[in-house]
Amino acid sequence: MTRIALLPLLAVAAAAAVPTASAIAGSSTHAPTVPATKSSIKVEGGYAYYDSFRPLNKREIIVVVKTHGQLPRRFDGLIRAGATLSGHGGGSIGSVGGKASKCYTFSIALKDGRFYPTGDAPAAKGSPGRYTVKMSAKDKDGNTVSSSKPITLRDRRPGDRSGKPLGC
Repeated sequence: MTRIALLPLLAVAAAAAVPTASAIAGSSTHAPTVPATKSSIKVEGGYAYYDSFRPLNKREIIVVVKTHGQLPRRFDGLIRAGATLSGHGGGSIGSVGGKASKCYTFSIALKDGRFYPTGDAPAAKGSPGRYTVKMSAKDKDGNTVSSSKPITLRDRRPGDRSGKPLGC
């Protein structure tokens, strides 16, 4: 057999030997996700600050929150919870300081210095001050458990990205 004729046969044999994604997920040894409880999701503290990242340097609000316990995670390690800052939804929640940390962060985009409008309300100005952060997740029965606390929005200080003011 020539080399050119042998390559397609090798490719088919290799594809047949690779297990499918469903077979891998079925034999997974991941621990089951722990559902949220009222005490684990309780917001103990937090702060918000203005930041921007290259290359666009668009201004956004970064919120850092410390909870009483760890938030629930999916089978692949992503966090199964949501968060808002005074009703303005943020992006995905990430942990500050690794999976063992109880500190979490999410960002809220600004458009011309204002929050994106929600519903029929006009876009509110994202100015420094006190805002309410709300963390929510599902409990074992599928009901939403949430906790909220007022936090301060301010300019960025050294150590804010790593959660230093909260001891993360």
